Amino acid sequence: MRPGLENARRVLLIRRKALGDCLVTLPAVQRLAEALPAARLDLVVDRPFAALIQRFLPTCRVISWSRDGGGWGWYRNLHQEGYDLVIDWLGNPRTALWTAATGASLRVGYDLPRRRWAYNLKVPRNRWRGTALRGFAGEAFLDPLRSLGLEVAPWRPLGRLPGFQPGDLGPDYLQWRAGNLEGASPPVAMMMSATWPAKAWPARHVVDLWRLLEDSAQRALFIPGPGDEDLVRELRKTLPAQAFAPDTSLLELADILARCRVFVGTDCGPRHLATALGLPSVTVFGPTDAVGWNPADPRHVSLSNPVHCLGCDHKICPREGRPCLEGLTGATVHAGLQRVLAATEEG
Repeated sequence: MRPGLENARRVLLIRRKALGDCLVTLPAVQRLAEALPAARLDLVVDRPFAALIQRFLPTCRVISWSRDGGGWGWYRNLHQEGYDLVIDWLGNPRTALWTAATGASLRVGYDLPRRRWAYNLKVPRNRWRGTALRGFAGEAFLDPLRSLGLEVAPWRPLGRLPGFQPGDLGPDYLQWRAGNLEGASPPVAMMMSATWPAKAWPARHVVDLWRLLEDSAQRALFIPGPGDEDLVRELRKTLPAQAFAPDTSLLELADILARCRVFVGTDCGPRHLATALGLPSVTVFGPTDAVGWNPADPRHVSLSNPVHCLGCDHKICPREGRPCLEGLTGATVHAGLQRVLAATEEG
């Protein structure tokens, strides 16, 4: 451990932006909490995720941030909190400024242009040629802890969610759960959310996969996510009503996933939530990097169509026909799912 680190009493952790990034960082936050049991840890996340993250980390103070709360009062509060240590896991110009504003004696962040000035302990970024990740992001999020001299075991998900509080789950959801999940065999969770159009898996492949699961007597549950309205309308033309879960909050989604057998879907935030809860997963990858965003574990299979532009990081595909995901069939994903189920049973 870095000399003097054991005396840290106030720690600020910055993990803004996407839900998936936030969830993949949680094991590093938990490890830091274990290393500094006498410190108070404040974790800044975007407002929509705060309630969920607080459930995962009940011993931390989760700070909900939104753009309308980022004025000068925010910077004044950061300075007045008297932080001893700051770790900036996002590393954009805004969060670098936050880090500097704290005046903390130890400020950890990535060694990047226009950011590095804010940190006095700089960490190499887990990047190769600008976009591809050299290794799994969860392992890379442990690098700031390693730079502090902490011993860290290989990344593994938290695999648990402490009990819900009254009001976390709505009455409509609880009524649906009683009739569809309680007392039934755990289903295969299917989530095809795609905040990037280039990530979307075609509806016809989703239908093919659902039918293959039905033919093999494996119950599947399609769980709608943000931006799935067009996909749901298309799927409802073919799939029965009982194939669909209702719209849910993040906490309700976590409750559903905790009752499922395995997750199948796109590279989306809910997929990382399933992993955080300990679910095995099968993920279809197109424009995003499977090496960087899929754990190296036989319980987590990544599938892709091996085209030369795979992992391009484009939000909208520039190629006609979108070959990376159009060419990845339901049968291929079904076969990957059977591998995951076999690995789970062996484990």
